[in-house]
Amino acid sequence: MVTNYTFAEWISNALSSPIVSSIFGILAPFLLGYKDTPTIIALIVIGIVIYGVLPFMPTFLRIARGNRDIFFSKIEERPRSFFFGILVYILSYFTFIVMGLTYYAIFSLTSLIIAFLALTITLKWKVSIHMIGFCTPLTILAIISKGFFTPTLLLTPILMWARVKTKAHSWAQVIVGTFLGIIATYFSMTILISAFTLQL
Repeated sequence: MVTNYTFAEWISNALSSPIVSSIFGILAPFLLGYKDTPTIIALIVIGIVIYGVLPFMPTFLRIARGNRDIFFSKIEERPRSFFFGILVYILSYFTFIVMGLTYYAIFSLTSLIIAFLALTITLKWKVSIHMIGFCTPLTILAIISKGFFTPTLLLTPILMWARVKTKAHSWAQVIVGTFLGIIATYFSMTILISAFTLQL
């Protein structure tokens, strides 16, 4: 029998940051208007690796070591989980600039800004990193799709419920994580697109 708790755990895993960010990596080339198949394939691989895999290596290592606490429930363990992702975003930003992939550079810089904000908050308070990691790529998708993917953010309430149901967070923590993931991402993307004089 599937209990509410089991269902909540399933939702948490299905809507985790690596999965949602990988979906973002797959969709981004198409939304940015790339037509050449080899280029699209290359960008999909790059997007999945940079946004869906590398930033979460600390989590994958915990799984490999048999640690089931993949969401870093203890607040004192959380800062360490950010450092590798921050390094990935910094290096990928400069790499994309050199490659002329300006939109991808903006994605990395936005992710870096959000990661720094989340790290700053989590040093003092257990904000929901899960909600931030869920809302950030979906907000970027909504922006670059000119609103087409905005309805995906309607999944936010059910993930909020799941995180509270599994006792991973309080309602205050998931609400703040959600607002940070959506609002900070929206303003970061908007400002950076304007700064780079790009038009969607």
